[in-house]
Amino acid sequence: MRHKLLEVLLLKLNPYLQRDINEICFNQEKELWLGKNGEYERVIDEELNEQFLLNFCEQLATARNLYFNIEIPHLSCSIPHSRYRVNALHPSITANNAISINIRIPSEHKFPLENFKLGEKCTFSYEDIKNLVRDKKNILISGGTASGKTSFANSLIEEIGINERIVSVEDSPELHIKNPNKVQIVVSKNEATNYTYEKALNDCMRMSPDRLLLGEIDTRNTMLFLRLNNTGHSGSISTLHANSVEDAIYAITMNAKFSGANDVSNEAIVDYFIAAIDYVIQIKRTKDGRVVDNVLNVKKDLANILKSRRIKDENTKL
Repeated sequence: MRHKLLEVLLLKLNPYLQRDINEICFNQEKELWLGKNGEYERVIDEELNEQFLLNFCEQLATARNLYFNIEIPHLSCSIPHSRYRVNALHPSITANNAISINIRIPSEHKFPLENFKLGEKCTFSYEDIKNLVRDKKNILISGGTASGKTSFANSLIEEIGINERIVSVEDSPELHIKNPNKVQIVVSKNEATNYTYEKALNDCMRMSPDRLLLGEIDTRNTMLFLRLNNTGHSGSISTLHANSVEDAIYAITMNAKFSGANDVSNEAIVDYFIAAIDYVIQIKRTKDGRVVDNVLNVKKDLANILKSRRIKDENTKL
């Protein structure tokens, strides 16, 4: 019955969810902001009042075995049987005492790799990038907000051999995997959940995958991600929120620290990263579209960059 109630509530949202947009934002009742490619259209809908929005979030939380109330004022999960990602804040924690809801709408379109322009710093051709996937290199896609990281990841996934067995772990089902032999695991963002990233990744290792795909790297899974890539698993494709290759290294280090690796030095984490990842592909969004800004050979280029910086730092100290 609870899922039925959610389905009824979704009927009012479906006209917006089915539009060609990337995002729906509620900053208060009856007011929607429909986002596409960084531009927003304001829409007023009197039926989407605060009671409706609260009911929607409460029913969604129930369907996901979560809670949404004054005691637990944050909700982050996907709508069942969809790839829509919901992030909601209870009125009790917003400055204007209004409910805040953000619904991310992944594109259903498959974009060829060639839709991403090659930047001036990028020395790789489209075929070179495709060969990284075919050769089962471990790839980390780095980019800022709305830069197209997931779309780029899906473009790379198209290059995976159709007969390969794939196991993926995400907190929102955003990866398009065409392979028939696959298992796609969804882990809750709720840290109190019984099924954690660690349990999911341990299960993955027992499923005999040809490739492990781990969606977005964050504080909950960074060390697990590095450990998996350092234990013989090749051909991984993952994403990370960072505005440059340098920021990506910093983000990995900070994520590891926040996840409990406080007794591990930054240098040791970076060395672990170099051993785990073969290439970092930096994506950015410009006024002319989405761009492959750079492709970094981690084991060759990053090691040399870090070595030169260490020498420079030592000389500065002298």
